[in-house]
Amino acid sequence: RVVPLMDPNRLIEWIQSGAPSVSIPAAPPVKSSTAKILVVDDSIHARRYLATTLERSGYLVEQAKDGREAVDKLVAGLMVEAVICDIEMPRLDGYGVLEELREKPDYEALPILMLTSRSSEKHRKLAMNLGATAYFSKPYNEQQLLKELKQLTSVLQPA
Repeated sequence: RVVPLMDPNRLIEWIQSGAPSVSIPAAPPVKSSTAKILVVDDSIHARRYLATTLERSGYLVEQAKDGREAVDKLVAGLMVEAVICDIEMPRLDGYGVLEELREKPDYEALPILMLTSRSSEKHRKLAMNLGATAYFSKPYNEQQLLKELKQLTSVLQPA
């Protein structure tokens, strides 16, 4: 292990001798707030892949293994700017997530993007009628998903 060493006496002498001013470069600006996204999918591989994609794009990511865990986390106080949710999951499916969250005033405006293998118009319409903000079928266009997410979360972020 490397440990930096200094002689405090020599440092004090150097300061007292009128040490030349040292300019320290300013730190790069830090983004004031990074959007946090909740990824909900029963497939650990799908969750990890999407989480990695989102993190590489600058998002903070929370994960839930099914709809029940997602709703419980949100109701317990987890603050997120958007949810990306699968439809087919045990305990509580994506439609159930939409129904439960849209009933609660705190989550009426929360962007919920559905990301599912269900590609039929019937499933898309049902999700949109239940309050989904957007609907993506697997396989999905990653850039399109990120663009949609950026639009939705930038509306919620301070400039």
